[in-house]
Amino acid sequence: MTFPTRIVRFISFAIALTALISAGLSAPLRLATLAPKDTSFDKTLRRMGQTWKKETKGKASLIVYAGGSQGSESDLIQKMRINRLHAALLTGIGLSEIDDGVAVFQKVPLLYRSFDELEHVMGKMAPVLEERILDKGFVVLTWIDSGWVRIFSKKELITPDDMRQSKLFTWAGDPKQTDLLKKMGFRPVAIDSTEIVSSLTTGLVDTVPMPPFYALASQTYNTAPYMLDFNYTPIIGAILISKKMWDRFSEEEQKAMLATAKETGKVMTESGRQESEESIRVMRDDWNLNVHKMDESLNADWQAVSKEAYSHIRDNTVPAEIWDQAIEILEDYRAANP
Repeated sequence: MTFPTRIVRFISFAIALTALISAGLSAPLRLATLAPKDTSFDKTLRRMGQTWKKETKGKASLIVYAGGSQGSESDLIQKMRINRLHAALLTGIGLSEIDDGVAVFQKVPLLYRSFDELEHVMGKMAPVLEERILDKGFVVLTWIDSGWVRIFSKKELITPDDMRQSKLFTWAGDPKQTDLLKKMGFRPVAIDSTEIVSSLTTGLVDTVPMPPFYALASQTYNTAPYMLDFNYTPIIGAILISKKMWDRFSEEEQKAMLATAKETGKVMTESGRQESEESIRVMRDDWNLNVHKMDESLNADWQAVSKEAYSHIRDNTVPAEIWDQAIEILEDYRAANP
């Protein structure tokens, strides 16, 4: 190849690249999640990406990294801040690292008695929390929930005192939650969520509050074959994108992407709740998971322990102004719906 020919080809390539950029095409958006690969969440995110690509004429094509392949939720947040990732599906735990107000949903045991209560409070509090999260550099595209966290353990665990004797998993990087559990007489062990299965195997922890669909996907039932069946805390989350990346899209593109994301959130919520209950059935019927149902007396014991924690949670785990708003909304709802 002669030198002039190389120059001609380089110029042709530069012209083509300029045309792509001017047409609004760019590298794919990179979205990560801890949700296991090929679960309904993973598949729904990929469908959302296909719709985004069509709506934005290729500008918002999406690559989904599932199953914790990009690290813990703390890692995902940090990678979004430095533009190595652009978006994420985070649980309430990860969202609380961005703004601790979100902890009012997923870090308060036995606060919500039903999905109706949860949906009502989330609907009222979402605009407040979205504004706080936006101030930290992230745009919330949709909120989701996917059932309830249950308690899985290596030995049968029924009462709060039983759990106080266990080595209880808690999320690394959350010293407030660790301190709270210690004040309540528990023995928390802070580890990354990606190390739960190995830590159960080695005995570093023996009790883990966990979504049932994750327990099934990770085969946690092999090392923790007991489950206490009560609504410990809701499993909530959100799809969010860095504001820096969001601002690259036009107002019309943002409107279309947001509408698709909200529809995706609805689909995830419905399928997530179903998948959670189906996971329990499969583990119980096919893999001999021992499920202990709660009676009124036992439920009262757990409620008493949880309410004792609320005074420590306010203005510690959850900012006082967020706690007070959420509790007022919840109490008003209960008064109107006895």
